[in-house]
Amino acid sequence: MRKFVALIALLLSITSIHAQDVNCKTIILDNQIQLTDKRIFRSLEQAISEFVNNTKWTGDKIQTNEKIELTIQIIPSKYDQQGNYIEGNAQIICQRPVYGSTYTTNTLNILDEDWKFNYVEFQRMDYNENSFTNNLIALVAFYVNYAIGLDYDSYAPLGGTLYFNKALGIANQAQSSDGSSGWKPFQRNIRARYNLIDNALNPRFEPIRQAYYKYHRQGLDIMYKDPESARKAIFSCLEMVQKVFKIAPNTAMLIVFFEAKSDELVNIYKGSSPTEKSKAIELLNEINVANINKYEKIRS
Repeated sequence: MRKFVALIALLLSITSIHAQDVNCKTIILDNQIQLTDKRIFRSLEQAISEFVNNTKWTGDKIQTNEKIELTIQIIPSKYDQQGNYIEGNAQIICQRPVYGSTYTTNTLNILDEDWKFNYVEFQRMDYNENSFTNNLIALVAFYVNYAIGLDYDSYAPLGGTLYFNKALGIANQAQSSDGSSGWKPFQRNIRARYNLIDNALNPRFEPIRQAYYKYHRQGLDIMYKDPESARKAIFSCLEMVQKVFKIAPNTAMLIVFFEAKSDELVNIYKGSSPTEKSKAIELLNEINVANINKYEKIRS
């Protein structure tokens, strides 16, 4: 009987391993916190990574080499030991592989300056997508679904809609269940989570989501065999992004796109012809003013 139970446990364990969709690494940079024993932050790192990595987020079968690579880097600025309360900011980075190479590209690289949550050492993190549990779980689950949405958009036109809707559901639950900022609509912070997800599902900004597909599948994924065609496809993507810029130059979707892609775009067009360089610089300087100095490096 014991052998049978052990076998069942092993099979369940194997199933659990293969059920993972995301490979998450959590890093807590706790230099700002004056505390002798910082075990709480090591426990939090492990808890978040295990929560993400052991949860089945999609209905698809994901091979090991296809897992979504996610990094959550939290920088606490305040820790109330008695109240088990932490606040600070978090950098969320998501990457996908590029076909025919060992290169990985950022699909998301965003700083959220409004992370506030309670955490007790060894606290369980159990996710129920139909209800709000606590703000820590909501924060992590929101960004996992948002990152999956962008990743799926990069493989199929508007392929991430299901996961953006899940992220919207989390935001709606959180704003009605938790007083923490970042969840409510119409906040001045462009990067507020509600703004991020509202933009992703707004039909007016759909050209950027369409550009995600073209940029990756018709651009980066053929770069190794046809760089010229890849650059032309990517320039076409930038023209799609330009359409959104003309109607909403400060929208969150533009920030998300260029925070992930600005450095990469410099490298892509550095190897192009003088004519291509000039056209790329002119367009990029129009639609992403914040990185004008960066795009001048294309000329070198």
